[in-house]
Amino acid sequence: MTNLLDPKWGQPDPTHSPLTLSNFLPRESDILITTGAKAGTTWMQQILHQLRSGGDDQFLAIDDVAPWLELPRPELTQGEIQSRYEAMKNPRIFKTHCTYEQTPGIDTVHIILTFRDPRDCCISFFHHLNDMTDEARETHNIPKPENLDNYVEKWLEIGSWYRNVASWWPHREKSNILLLRYEDLVNDLPSGMDTILRFLNWELSVEQKEKAIEYSSFPWMKENADRFIMQRDGKPLFKPGGFIRRGKTGDGKLRLSPEHNKAIVEKAHEILEEVCLEFIKI
Repeated sequence: MTNLLDPKWGQPDPTHSPLTLSNFLPRESDILITTGAKAGTTWMQQILHQLRSGGDDQFLAIDDVAPWLELPRPELTQGEIQSRYEAMKNPRIFKTHCTYEQTPGIDTVHIILTFRDPRDCCISFFHHLNDMTDEARETHNIPKPENLDNYVEKWLEIGSWYRNVASWWPHREKSNILLLRYEDLVNDLPSGMDTILRFLNWELSVEQKEKAIEYSSFPWMKENADRFIMQRDGKPLFKPGGFIRRGKTGDGKLRLSPEHNKAIVEKAHEILEEVCLEFIKI
């Protein structure tokens, strides 16, 4: 494994290991979920695992069956991380928050991502930070938002939603990339699953699909929230019931001030193509 890293892999932080990305060995059967933060990433992990398994309600943690690819794992050496990934059976599923440029195996793997209204992503991440335990925030040096207004200003300044969407949009028509709308999945999950199955050339029986739909529903995931909460050293990073929230749409428009509604949308119009805005419906 090399220690001379291409800058394209990014800078290390508590949720991003450039070394892991640079040493990842992609397979043609891999599926990478490249959705931006709070745009349905965990949900897509569950959807894909359920479609792959034909309905599995026995898994203990989503990170066991669909790991976060670039997540630093201090309890493991880099070699142990790579060995864990190499030992996974095909088809492997990974989640990542990488941009197009940072994603390993971009021309080899299957890629699925969802775009979600940025105002909903913003509000969802606000709750995400507030739902972390005090110990987790202290350990990872993540301050608790003072209030919603200050948080939105910071969210706009960081701009990760805009970078993710802008990086993936130009490549949406590549045969190994499937782009979905979060809102469409919320409105009609069975149809969304059919689209995914066709993209991956997978087949399920009627009974298997019914199980996959049931176990990918927000009520089921909320009832089994402990399976989706990240842990470090055996301790959950989020308060009980705090990671899987509602899975609703339109919350951002209701919760944000008119000024912040406008600011988020205007920045999208400054950065993204009109046809992209029409797809996202903002």
